[in-house]
Amino acid sequence: MLSHRDVYFLFKSCAVQHDSPKLYMLVDYAGIPGLVKKLTQANLEWTSLFERSKEESALSVAPVLFQITMDERGIQHRILIDWVCEHGTYSSSMIFLVSPLPMPELARRLMTRLDAVLSEDIEVLLRFFDPRIFEQLMVVLSIKEKQEFLCIAHECWFPDRRGNLQKVRALFSEVDIYSSPMTLNSAQEDALLDASEQDQVAALLLSGIPESYLNLSLPKRSDFIVRHMEAAKLLGISSTHELALYCALPFFYGEDFSEEQQWKIVLEKVKLKMVDLKQAAEEVEKTIIEKG
Repeated sequence: MLSHRDVYFLFKSCAVQHDSPKLYMLVDYAGIPGLVKKLTQANLEWTSLFERSKEESALSVAPVLFQITMDERGIQHRILIDWVCEHGTYSSSMIFLVSPLPMPELARRLMTRLDAVLSEDIEVLLRFFDPRIFEQLMVVLSIKEKQEFLCIAHECWFPDRRGNLQKVRALFSEVDIYSSPMTLNSAQEDALLDASEQDQVAALLLSGIPESYLNLSLPKRSDFIVRHMEAAKLLGISSTHELALYCALPFFYGEDFSEEQQWKIVLEKVKLKMVDLKQAAEEVEKTIIEKG
């Protein structure tokens, strides 16, 4: 889990490369409820990117921007930063921005990046402040699109699903060269949707077998889901619910359940489209019961 020490070293590394950088944290308030109260108690200035927008009243799900400040001893408000890191490292709720812009101007430019248009001229909110979406956005955008989108900062950092900080380089521009709204083509839409599949499976596991899933350490949950989703897709399983079911099976039948002979037989049937995964699991359960 990240802490104020990680934030300090991030800031110091940026200070070596850029003149008088400012370090900001962009937080998805939905992932860290209570943040605004904590910021207010600490007398830290903050702003919602939904201000003066059609989502202005939706603070509970708003992206919140505030500056992380330093003094001669290091990061200020260490307890607060540790609290944010504790709640944000594994909840995909925070992005660090290194920018020379004052906060009001940075917030204004970030607001223009909230609007997107899908391939069928459907207007949507671009939740780039969610690190999972931000990470995939950096993959699907062209070099030119990415350069324009990121021109508000020198660097961006975010914790991935495993809690490891990832760096995205940017080329800061005094004049904002980004043109709003962002227009996504169908291939970019599909890629963003595919990237969210892991999180949909995780949500289903959490709702279906919360105790078993929560027993996995936070950094291992992502690896667990990815590993078993990949195995499921080799069998031709593609629906989110069936992927979630496959990921749930190790909790009941063991991590290497698919190597057992009874499972090899029924999973081959799944691969050949003779049965679906639910029917395969029922067949195995029936066999277990019959054997006593």
